[in-house]
Amino acid sequence: MKQLITNLLAAALLLSATLVQAGGGAHPIPLESPKISVLDQSSLQRGADLYAQYCMGCHSMKYLRVNRAARDLGWSDAEGVAHFQHIRNGQGKPTDMIETTLNPLTAKQAFGKVPPDLSLEARLRGTDWIYTFLRSYERAEDGSLTNKLFPGVAMPHILEGLQNSLPPVEFDAAVADLVNFIDYAAEPAKPQRLMMGWWVLGFLALLIVLTYLLKKEFWRDVK
Repeated sequence: MKQLITNLLAAALLLSATLVQAGGGAHPIPLESPKISVLDQSSLQRGADLYAQYCMGCHSMKYLRVNRAARDLGWSDAEGVAHFQHIRNGQGKPTDMIETTLNPLTAKQAFGKVPPDLSLEARLRGTDWIYTFLRSYERAEDGSLTNKLFPGVAMPHILEGLQNSLPPVEFDAAVADLVNFIDYAAEPAKPQRLMMGWWVLGFLALLIVLTYLLKKEFWRDVK
């Protein structure tokens, strides 16, 4: 039995080391971490506006409903439609999913592939990857555009105008807001889950105190 447990632990450690090594060598440049929190509603609102302005023309969030996002971001249904369905010329409904109007065939002809849906992108790539990717575009003197994290990517530098109009610190903050909203879209229940976690921790802390006091009371009689 001890040998079996030892073998299992050794296999787990070997697998962990392999995954860490593979993850560390999988990216051309180190990933950077944005300072974000899905509990920051103001950041989510700014990120939603950036998504609608710069990303929604090509990328859908087909697993996120307009009125659900509006409710979580502190907007009314009408405000949600105005933010997320503006490209539909006012024809959107609160119960619609957040989807682009870009025709998939047109997108494939223009970019070589259909732009990915962003609903689950944060779960697939991770927020560090998305944040680093959006900040890794470089334009050479000859005008050519490259991305240090994803060489050969078909996506243009859609945030280039924003980057040129803002100081670096403010641009990084804007990208962080956008990534924060994408992280929220990947798991809309995350804010509620995190808040519930604090309540659970508080309950457990109170339970520990009560249990300790009860233990002292019992042992006082034993002694």
